[in-house]
Order: sequence, then structure tokens, then C-alpha cells
Amino acid sequence: MDIQNFVLIAALFANTFLVLLLLEQAKKSVSIAVFTISVGTVAAWTFAMFLYRSGGAEQALLFGRLLYVSAMLIPLTFLYFSFLFPAVKSTLTKQKIILLTIIPTLLGILLFPTNHIISGVFLRPGMEKVIVFGSLYFFYVTYISGYFIWALFNLWQKYWAAKEPLKTQISYIITGTLISIVFGSTFNLFLPSIGDFRFNWLGNVMTLFMVSFITYAIVKKQLFEIRIFLTQLLVGVVAALLLINFLTSQTPFEYFWKGVLFATFLVAGYLLIKSVFNEIKQKEQLQEAYKKLEELDRTKSEFVSIASHQLRTPLSAMKGYISMILEGSYGKLDTKQKKPLESISESNERLIRLVNDLLNVSRIESGKIEMKWEQGSMEEIIKSVVEELAIKAREKNTKLVFEEPESSLPLIRIDKEKIRNVLLNIVDNAIRYTPQGNIVVNAKTQMPNLLISVQDTGEGMTQEEIGKLFQTFSRGGAGMRFSTEGAGLGLYIAKKFLEMHKGRIWAESQGKGQGSTFFVELPVQ
Repeated sequence: MDIQNFVLIAALFANTFLVLLLLEQAKKSVSIAVFTISVGTVAAWTFAMFLYRSGGAEQALLFGRLLYVSAMLIPLTFLYFSFLFPAVKSTLTKQKIILLTIIPTLLGILLFPTNHIISGVFLRPGMEKVIVFGSLYFFYVTYISGYFIWALFNLWQKYWAAKEPLKTQISYIITGTLISIVFGSTFNLFLPSIGDFRFNWLGNVMTLFMVSFITYAIVKKQLFEIRIFLTQLLVGVVAALLLINFLTSQTPFEYFWKGVLFATFLVAGYLLIKSVFNEIKQKEQLQEAYKKLEELDRTKSEFVSIASHQLRTPLSAMKGYISMILEGSYGKLDTKQKKPLESISESNERLIRLVNDLLNVSRIESGKIEMKWEQGSMEEIIKSVVEELAIKAREKNTKLVFEEPESSLPLIRIDKEKIRNVLLNIVDNAIRYTPQGNIVVNAKTQMPNLLISVQDTGEGMTQEEIGKLFQTFSRGGAGMRFSTEGAGLGLYIAKKFLEMHKGRIWAESQGKGQGSTFFVELPVQ
């Protein structure tokens, strides 16, 4: 067996392997099914070339005609593919299929029983066989060339009409096909027509360009990762080399151990491909699940945003009317009437805060939060927060103080409203969980940052609670015991607002009953 036949066996093995690779995808799409058949015809043509080169004088004419009949099927199936790709269902009518099949059928009839296309085959010692062509060989060449040109024209039209990623996939198909056509037509059609058969086996090998390029395009379209394709191709190439090694054995013992090696590799290769395939499949399933979760998350955010906007208007109206009633705009109220109205007003305020928190979360998650940047004084913001919450602290018998820094704090670029919201949330939480205790707010410059701390002598937290503190809808054990108000959104929003300022927030506590300290860090520049 010469080196050319070894190469043909390797090409045959690679093409057969690609057929096996495509079989699973062929079940899902008619265009891939037709291409799989086309790869099968390439494999059959390569096998026919191997038989033709290996056979003796008695089989030379038979195998020569078989070689040219099998080659006829390649442009026919590829033309079908060019009409169908990238369709999942067939778009070819029966009439069109019959019309496309008439010419190759007639040529096939002329090839075998008659001498009109191939009239004889002659052997030359140490050289390639010579085929004597008949008077109708020109029509055979015209058919092969014409069908391939027609297929390329179809793909070219689809290329210009396509959008990415389909455009790139079609470019792979056209490139691979052109390379194969140039080599195939040169070595298998035109050189033999002038009597040069030295390289007639090379055209079969060069079809690997077409098959590999198109397989890659299809594999990519079907969302397989390229590594599964490369894994299977690598296993196929190594298996082909091991098979060649086995076939060149000289002794029975050599046949035995090389056969065992080949069989072992086939099993190991199959298991490797299966594991890679399963990994890719699991990854695709995870990606699909992730997309669905993202869609659900978007739907949730949209629902929250719409619901919050719808609630905001009536709540604001209620706030206005309750305020007017309490101020006596609709007549004087006695103490007995005022008390329930004040309770309603407080509940309404809590609802407004909740709606605002939900809106903020929705805007943060959708990336639609607006920032109003300006130079601001943290001392002024802290003072206003402490003054606003002083009454609430006194009602809880809690001492709330702001220890002003010895030197003035530098002005920093912030969104005042959002930073004020952050501090309001932290100090309000401290008051809520520190009945009859002390809360101290500090601020100092630690270049290049400004550090604010809110220290209380309240309930304290465990490390587990601290770990969950800045998540959405997260409330510690103390939160559930001390207050039923709040939804566990405030600290999550505070964290996100500070991240937008390139700052950060964290909490420290020695444990239950030991109080807590919240830290806010903002960059000075």
C-alpha cells in the first residue's frame, strides 16, 4: 500500500467521522440532513478512489466507472443543500427535485453500460492508471462544473441578503467549497482530460476543506462550541493514523497489539467525545435557564416599576388630604379625632417610603437611575439628617448626637439627595433597634476618602446577619423582633447608591447585645 492510499484512508476516516458528528443535528434540520448525505457521498467517492487505485486490471474499468458515478452525487447533493440552507424544513418541491436529478441519472446510465463517458482503463507499472474518456465526457465535466457553480450562485445570493451571524456562516461555506472546487476540478477533471493522472487522488483529499468549513459553519449555527468539533476531529485523525499503523503490520503479534491499541483508543475517544458533548449540552441548558431567569427578572422589575408608579399618585393624594385635615382646613378636630388620623398619616408615609424604595430598586436593576452630581458638604447633610430624626429618637428615649469634626470636611462631588437617603436609612435603623440607648454619628477625613460612622448601643448583630445585611428583602433577627415595618430594601439601596459614588458601606458588631457600627466611605476626589 503506497502513501497515497494511506492519505485516502485518513481522508475517508475523517469524512466518515464528520458524518457521525452531524447525524444528531441532521434530525433537527432538513438542510443539515442533506449536507450529511453530501458528506457521505464525498466519503463514498474517496472510498471508490481507494478501490480504483488498489484494484488490479480485471476491476480497473469497473472501479473507474464507480469512481466517476460516486463523484456525480457530490454536486447534486450540494446543490440541494444550497437551496435549503439554513432552512429547518424542506422548501424544495418534488418537481424541482426530479428535474435536478434527471441530468445525473442520464449520465449515470451512460457511464456504466456504455463507453460514451469512460471507454477504458490502462495500467502503467509504477504509475497512475490512465482512463480513456468517451465522446460524451465533455457533458460530464459540464454537469459537475455547472451544478457547483449553480450552488455557489445560490449561496452568494443568500450571503448578500443575510445578516450576522448567518452571513459569516455562509462565507465559511463558500470559502471551503471554492477551495475544494479549484483543487477537485484541476486534479480530477481538467488534468485527466489532457492525460495527466499523476495527482487524481489529491482532489479527494482536498474535499476536507469543503466538509470541514461547512461542518464548522453548521456546528456554530447550532450553538455547539468549537471545542467539541475539534475534539471529534482530533480523535478522528488519531484513529485514522492508528488504523493505518494497524494495516501496515508485518507479523501476527504486531497485528494483535496494534489492534488492541486501536480498539482501546476508539473506546477512550468515544468516552472523551461523550463527556465533552455532555458538558457542552449542560452549558447550553444553563445558558437557556439563565436567559429565562433574566427575562423573569426584567418582567419583575417592569411590574414593580408600573405598580409603584400606579400606587404613588393615590398615596400622594392621601398624604395631601390628611395633612389638610390635620391642619384644620376642613374644620377643627378634637384630640380623639386627631389620633387615628395621625396613625393613618404615619402608615401612609411608610407606604410612600416603601413605594419609593421599590422604584429605586427597579431603576437600579434596570440601569435607569439618574444621578444629579454637584459639590456638597457632608457636614450639612449629616446635620439635617440628625435634626430630622431627633424627634423620633426622643420618642424612643434614645440619645442621638453628631460629633462634629475638629476641622471642616472637604466638599465632595455627590448626588446630595441619594447620599442623604443613605444616611437617613442608616440612622433611622439605628434608632429603631436602639431603644433607650445612645447613637453617635462621626465624620472625618482619611485621605483619599471621607469616612462617616454611625455607632449605636443597640441590639447588635451576628456575623451571619452582617453577611446578608445588604441583600434585597433581607432583615436580621432583630429587625423582625423590634419592628414589623420595612421590607429589607433600604441597606441594599444604600449600598448601590454608594457604589455609584465609587464608595462603600459596611457594618461591624461584636455580637448580640453589643451594639453596631455602620461605616460609609466616599472618595474625596
